[in-house]
Amino acid sequence: MVLAHLSDTHLRHPDDPLVRGLLDPRPHLLQALAAVEAHAPQALVFTGDLSDDGTPESYQELRRLVLPVAERLGAAVIWGNGNHDSRTAFRSVLLDALPPGRGEAPLNQAHDLGGLRVLWLDTTVPGADHGEVAPASLEWLAARLAEPTQHGTILGMHHAPLPVVQDMAASWELHGQADLARVLTGSGVRAILAGHFHQSGFGTFAGIPVHAATSVCYTQDLASGRGMRGQDGAQGWHLVGVHAHTVTSTVAPIAHHPTIMRTRSAEESTADLASRGLMIADS
Repeated sequence: MVLAHLSDTHLRHPDDPLVRGLLDPRPHLLQALAAVEAHAPQALVFTGDLSDDGTPESYQELRRLVLPVAERLGAAVIWGNGNHDSRTAFRSVLLDALPPGRGEAPLNQAHDLGGLRVLWLDTTVPGADHGEVAPASLEWLAARLAEPTQHGTILGMHHAPLPVVQDMAASWELHGQADLARVLTGSGVRAILAGHFHQSGFGTFAGIPVHAATSVCYTQDLASGRGMRGQDGAQGWHLVGVHAHTVTSTVAPIAHHPTIMRTRSAEESTADLASRGLMIADS
């Protein structure tokens, strides 16, 4: 199964589209979606900060841009919330298929993709940049993980449970990681998909591979060292492959660069492999 993992779109009200007064993220999102469509994923998984201002109109704009692509692909869409998102507006516009919630209740979700379970764990703290997992959410997660599933579980969350690489980001970390680790250890979760830091990152948490996606909106310039510099460049998304025995994640930048060798279509590549008695096999 192929999943497209996109994070931190930071859309705003269409009448005030500029993030920090400088950048309209919608063209970057459209570039990413065009690239996603070329890979025909079975699901689009969004991790957090889908809105920058928490307005209902920003979520409506996100639906307007994303859903036509998902419908053409016949792909599911999994929306995850981040620290910039408003739980109330998020639920009312993006999670209208879920039962109504109680105001600012965590937006935990469970999805079944043909036997592959995707759980969304709400790690946000309303009004704060750092993350926490409420005790009730930990209980919810443990109960869901106790249920059998055919192809295992992918866990989505906004705050990547990884050590930070920029000093300022220490104030944005996920708190209470030991409690979460106790629930996840030995649970059979195959991978954690996260975002939040506007840079790609990989590691392990409770023995589980963590795939933290970069931002579709703007990214952090790691050439600044331990400091911090937001930049309009290096945006991208992750192409996730869920195979029988492994889960892969490939960083897919949205920028295009000069061609240095002949372009081959997917059909040409398949025919060339077949002429040599080879084929693309699942792992």
